[in-house]
Amino acid sequence: MSVIKQTEILSPQFVAGHETTVNLIGSGVLALLENPDQMEKLRRNPSLTKSAVEELLRYSAPVFMATERYAREDVIIQGATIPRGGMTFAVIGSANRDESVFSRPDTLDITREPNKHLAFGYGIHFCLGAPLARLEAQIAIRALLDRLPDLRLKGSTESLSWRQSLVLRGLDALPVRF
Repeated sequence: MSVIKQTEILSPQFVAGHETTVNLIGSGVLALLENPDQMEKLRRNPSLTKSAVEELLRYSAPVFMATERYAREDVIIQGATIPRGGMTFAVIGSANRDESVFSRPDTLDITREPNKHLAFGYGIHFCLGAPLARLEAQIAIRALLDRLPDLRLKGSTESLSWRQSLVLRGLDALPVRF
């Protein structure tokens, strides 16, 4: 009997259509479990679901790093020169925690406004599937909170295992009790 590993079947379309949303839901639920005040606020006020998902996208960054980009001309960023044709990687997870853009960037705040995160990219690189991913996350998180009022983490956050990836950020599993 052979076992197919998840990393063996990940085509770009599969990643874009499934893996990123799974990472958003898993990491987002973990963030809520680690911030019970925010989870309780969301339980009490379901109308916050949309803004909660936006904040989870910013806070949890299911796509941690963008794929490579190449400079069209020489550019200096923070004193470092990127030559024309030089390859760069944008670290979305870091940009979404930029203290010059977000007040208290390391705090989960499901009512954060404005919330101009870069979880879906920007400009011509903006994710085509963003509306579907947002909707799927809203439905999944709302259903979990509605159906499992005593949802809690099984074990400690330190015992959790994260997938090995430079681009994506997601849990191997999220063991919970209810």
